[in-house]
Amino acid sequence: MWSGNSCSKKNQAFRLLACLACASLLLLPLYGCGGGGPEGAVRRYLEAWERLDWEAYKNSVAPGRKLTPEEEELARQKFKQVKIKTSDLKMKTTYSKDKKQAEVVISQGKITYTANVLGTKKTEVQDIGKMKEEEKPTFKVVLVNGNWYVDIELG
Repeated sequence: MWSGNSCSKKNQAFRLLACLACASLLLLPLYGCGGGGPEGAVRRYLEAWERLDWEAYKNSVAPGRKLTPEEEELARQKFKQVKIKTSDLKMKTTYSKDKKQAEVVISQGKITYTANVLGTKKTEVQDIGKMKEEEKPTFKVVLVNGNWYVDIELG
């Protein structure tokens, strides 16, 4: 008889873990491989910008927006000119009917922008919670092959 021995408890634990693993795999297409769905795409985009990681920044943008080598170099230089720092960001997402596009609005938090303007370092802080709704940073996001991307032009 198997009345509660350790072998059956191990089997139960294994079955539970297997079920959880299968359930997480079923949910993966809803969020894209990068995780976090549309808001995750915006976070990856902003984090890449914050780190000044050009390759990660490019990879956070919807594929199919190819640039010539000259256009890419100009876009990369533009990208490096403005540094950002984000803190305590909260987002709201609105999906399209087909769930393949979304709009992500940053509703709370702060973004600090720093740029060198005519040789002088300038810093501006956006306190997003104090902004009017129509002025809050808004991103179009698109689902491509199971992954969410920010839908903007690099150039």
